[in-house]
Amino acid sequence: METITSDEMAVLDINCEYFGLSRLQLMENAGRGLAEEILKRFKPCKVTIFAGLGNNGGDAFVCARFLRGFDVTIFLLGRSEDIKTEIARRNFEILKKSGYRIFELRDDIPDFDADVIIDGILGTGVRGKLRGIYAKAVNAINDSKAFKVAVDVPTGLNPDTGEYEQCVKADLTVTFHKPKPGLLKAKEVVGELVIKDIGIPEFFEKLAGVGDVKKVYKRFKDGYKGTHGRILVIGGLGYTGAVALTSLACYSAGADLVTTLVPKEIKNVVASFSPNLIVRELNLKDFDNLNELMKKHHVAILGMGVERSDEFTEFVEEFLKLENVKKVILDASAITKNVPEKVDCIMTPHKGEFRRVFGEPTLENVMKVARETNSVILLKGVEDIITDGVRVRFNRTGNAGMTVGGTGDVLAGIAGAFFALNDAFWSASAGAFVNGLAGDLCFKEKGYNFTAVDVLDKIPIAIKMCLEFV
Repeated sequence: METITSDEMAVLDINCEYFGLSRLQLMENAGRGLAEEILKRFKPCKVTIFAGLGNNGGDAFVCARFLRGFDVTIFLLGRSEDIKTEIARRNFEILKKSGYRIFELRDDIPDFDADVIIDGILGTGVRGKLRGIYAKAVNAINDSKAFKVAVDVPTGLNPDTGEYEQCVKADLTVTFHKPKPGLLKAKEVVGELVIKDIGIPEFFEKLAGVGDVKKVYKRFKDGYKGTHGRILVIGGLGYTGAVALTSLACYSAGADLVTTLVPKEIKNVVASFSPNLIVRELNLKDFDNLNELMKKHHVAILGMGVERSDEFTEFVEEFLKLENVKKVILDASAITKNVPEKVDCIMTPHKGEFRRVFGEPTLENVMKVARETNSVILLKGVEDIITDGVRVRFNRTGNAGMTVGGTGDVLAGIAGAFFALNDAFWSASAGAFVNGLAGDLCFKEKGYNFTAVDVLDKIPIAIKMCLEFV
């Protein structure tokens, strides 16, 4: 059975809102679907809803409206003013104005009489041991002889691993869109599992959006220099600008430290692009030094501004074998079929580069190459394709102005910054989305006639827009 992790579902939830399918609509569909399953099994009877302060509780609030003729009591675990989301609060207020029996509980669970209990307490948000009113509620639910219905995930169950310490033991779990993997591993607490379609288009699960960026972008209050990414950029064997664009894009996307390695003869030229650049001399034969450098860097990005040559191809393949090389992005002339299994790799070819190394850039072949090279392929185009050989995402941000030279170098830098603290697949997807969004911001300001440097300037704004989207 096809599953979706809680993180992936959170990304999809945000992206649905971004693409026009509101979370309010999804909550309405989820609550109605939940009610349908109860109506299939029961005639009007006594129902007690245990609701948390998040969207899991919101689904249960919607459900209550569709249980016509049922005697419904709602136990809200906490204060109504502390309900966490606007959509859950709106559905709570509807019930309040409609005269439903609602009790706000903060200390103890009162005696209750129910034929059906709806567990809308925590859902996928649970992490760690249940405490306080939540632990008391789970005990009260489990002690009852009523039929127990869990909303999305039984409270207390880790939705991804199926692990639990204290958990609602449901007779029926109604989950939405696709099951979380943990539901298939804990049948003893899940009970009967029903999956309800809540109207999410299948393609939305494959479409890059702001949720991808929210997933990968990290900033730590207690961080220090280097915490948010140390990147080694290697290139410039032929062209000076490309390697500078990649390095500056790493900074614009949130990396803390970027070391740029270029040939001795262009070192000063590259350094002159910006005082932010740390530029050092590249020796293609000094693998001992490169291995030591990689101890201090999370990710290496190779290939920008490099003319194709057998020498550089051999260098890349030897570099990938180094003990301390763990994560790499291979662009342009660095793209190779020979990626060691130990290396977590993103390759960023355009169609011409892909064709030169791997053959025709059909979706089927791109996925095949990703599997064979144990890499994530980010195929640049009008619609970017991101795949690890199993999963596929498509990115539709960007415009015709981005055919200008250098935007691919910028993309490699954005993806590299994200890759420092995340996996390859999501870093590539978020990187493609941000790069295109930055290009779209340039288009709004300047039309099609902008440069890669203009895109650089828009990266922080694009990321900020994604993080502020709610």
